[in-house]
Amino acid sequence: MIHPETGEILRRDIRTIEFSFKGEKFTVDMPGRYPADNDNGIFSQEDLKIPGKVIKCIKARHKNFSRNDEFNFSNAAVI
Repeated sequence: MIHPETGEILRRDIRTIEFSFKGEKFTVDMPGRYPADNDNGIFSQEDLKIPGKVIKCIKARHKNFSRNDEFNFSNAAVI
């Protein structure tokens, strides 16, 4: 696949990408199509389900835990 903006060749890969949501940062192993030299990838709707699941956990944290409670993904609802 060719990147529509840069013209770079994209190959299917999984890369660790950092996201932020509501002031919290998280990293995910993000599948997508990436160029060889950077993370300027293109993602399918299926690929985007992965950070979507993490965002649901963060929303649950904000809804169900006070800011003083310790939270990590091991005590979050099962994805």
